[in-house]
Amino acid sequence: MVGVALSGLGNIDLFAGLPSEAIAEIEAKVTWHQFRPDEQVFDKESDTLEVYFVVAGSVRILSYIRPDREVALANVVAGNYFGELAAIDGRERSARVVAIEDSVLASIDGPEFMGVMMRHPLVAVRVLERFARIIRALDNRVTDLSTLTEGQRVMVELVRLARPDPRRMDGYYIPDLPNHKELASWTGATREAVAQTIGELARMGVVERRSMSLIVRDWSKLQALARASGGVTEH
Repeated sequence: MVGVALSGLGNIDLFAGLPSEAIAEIEAKVTWHQFRPDEQVFDKESDTLEVYFVVAGSVRILSYIRPDREVALANVVAGNYFGELAAIDGRERSARVVAIEDSVLASIDGPEFMGVMMRHPLVAVRVLERFARIIRALDNRVTDLSTLTEGQRVMVELVRLARPDPRRMDGYYIPDLPNHKELASWTGATREAVAQTIGELARMGVVERRSMSLIVRDWSKLQALARASGGVTEH
């Protein structure tokens, strides 16, 4: 942790282009934290106002569609930040955040973060741009959760995860398929629905499970099923 902390906030995208003196001024106000995998940073509806910068590792932002059904909203990787919403409006947290891996975070008090934005308009503009991206992404997620079945959402997520397979011309695969729990979290589905959907696609010859990866045997068919499920942005 100490070695990473000494590198400071220079790799945080939000502060790119700021004078070194300005970054040093911000660094003097932060508190350093280390989190283990699955350790909670803060919970939904907590009243903390700190903004966190991910210096090393990554965290996951989670919410709930029911008390017993958790949904993953986003992963925040090194170089990015989170928690600014509560800092800006002073209200309770809107989501839960947990570490995905060993992570080093720096936090700054909400009022101090507001001061940073006032002193550095470039930072404020970047925060606004981030809000715009989040709103667009959440609009799509809400539409999927409200209009698609669980199985349909799983197929949409498989298309999103698929990448060109370097071993097969025009082939696609998911090199490191998330486990059923993670897929359920990202799609707002149950683990049973995830297993049933992947199993049915395998029986249809559309996909094939191979070790930790998922081979897409019929990319056109998977795309067609996903489009029939409500539309997917193609690669």
